[in-house]
Amino acid sequence: MNRPPTPGGDGAPHGEYARIGAADDVDLAAGLLSGLALHETRDPERLRAWAARALEFGREMARRAPDGEAGSGPEVVEEATGGLAPGEVLLAEYLHRSSGDRIVVHTDALDYAHRVARAAGWERDFPVRAVRRAALAHEEAHRMLHGRRGRALRDRLGHDLLRLGRLRLRGHVAGADEIAAHAYAHARCGLRRSPLALTAAIAATLEHQGTGPGGPGPGTPLGDRP
Repeated sequence: MNRPPTPGGDGAPHGEYARIGAADDVDLAAGLLSGLALHETRDPERLRAWAARALEFGREMARRAPDGEAGSGPEVVEEATGGLAPGEVLLAEYLHRSSGDRIVVHTDALDYAHRVARAAGWERDFPVRAVRRAALAHEEAHRMLHGRRGRALRDRLGHDLLRLGRLRLRGHVAGADEIAAHAYAHARCGLRRSPLALTAAIAATLEHQGTGPGGPGPGTPLGDRP
């Protein structure tokens, strides 16, 4: 029977943490895109180009966000459970509701992420408080990506589903909004190490434990559940 993940002696090998820690953001983001079924047959260079554009878009969002915009608006609710499930670690989720938007933070998943960071030797980069701030900023980015910013991201990526002369129909790139949100959280919170590294490290623990055939999606640690 599958159980929620429990980092410890069965975490990812230290060599995997070292590989992740040495990778740059574009490598990490492209790796997360390549793990999605929709991108399995994509050209790796195209994935890298999309990853780079999504990262820059998220950084631009952080630079342009007014001081009071990030972290404001939706109600923030903390829950002690609900963030850990077989093959999944969810630190926070943005819920768009007619009764009022909210961000739910799962403290069990925060603790998991902190223990993974400690196992990887990144405890100074990802103390619990910093991970919580990044999770909130990540979900705030998802809220900001609704509407015109989301359309602007699609235009930036330049994925054409249809071209008829000068007419172009832009397509959605699965996972790109998650990458932009990671970049936003990284810049907005002033983290020394990218949340993408923590995402990949958590994915590695789940892969090592065999809790999911393909590992988690790009939003695993700081993700947005519909």
